[in-house]
Amino acid sequence: MVFGLRFHAALTAILPVRSEVLMARGDCERPLVMADDLELAPALPLGDVLVEELPLDLPYGTMVVMLPDRQMPFSQVLGETVGEALLLAQSLSGIPMEHETDALYIMAHAAMRRAATLGLEGHEVEPQGFCRGLGRTLSRHWLAERRPLLPDPMLFQRSDFLWQRQLAVYLSELDPGFTSPDPLLVPEDLLRVADTPLRLADWAGRTETMLRAVMGAPEREDVPLKTSLAARFNLQ
Repeated sequence: MVFGLRFHAALTAILPVRSEVLMARGDCERPLVMADDLELAPALPLGDVLVEELPLDLPYGTMVVMLPDRQMPFSQVLGETVGEALLLAQSLSGIPMEHETDALYIMAHAAMRRAATLGLEGHEVEPQGFCRGLGRTLSRHWLAERRPLLPDPMLFQRSDFLWQRQLAVYLSELDPGFTSPDPLLVPEDLLRVADTPLRLADWAGRTETMLRAVMGAPEREDVPLKTSLAARFNLQ
């Protein structure tokens, strides 16, 4: 219970999204991050199942986080969970497919910088462990069966993998649309789209808006662009 409360506080300090952290028993080997309206069966959303089975109040629009019920390095599992949440945000957004690798790369750097800031401020976040956890998630997404393309098979296990030139080279081979955005130009507060936790859809929408501003990607007609950030990467 205490771990869950500490974890929830740290997660919300990085991603301002309404979330519920649960400990999953059984064969759960890694963090799982899902929308509460995920349909487990036709007309049977995850949120309804959880409310029915657990003494739980789960407001609509909650991001459900399930953690393995075992001893885990706090910062590493936090980084792994944040990575899963970024993938969920990307799946819910309308970022054009040709810009998806850029978007995830930028969000990963923003999350890493936010975690580093929290560490410096005395919060229970150790940046190197966080980055290794983030690497575990991104390696599952970016590597899959493409591992032979990676010169260093241990790259994603390094606590500085995001800053390695070989990562940018690999992503360029993986996705011809990848533009190798400069990490130094990624705003630290890119993911801080609200002062209080938002519903999942609202958080994903605002994050998409920020990403489009930073990448210079075409604005969606149904999502007004309200940000003071200049376009830093010309992807049009």
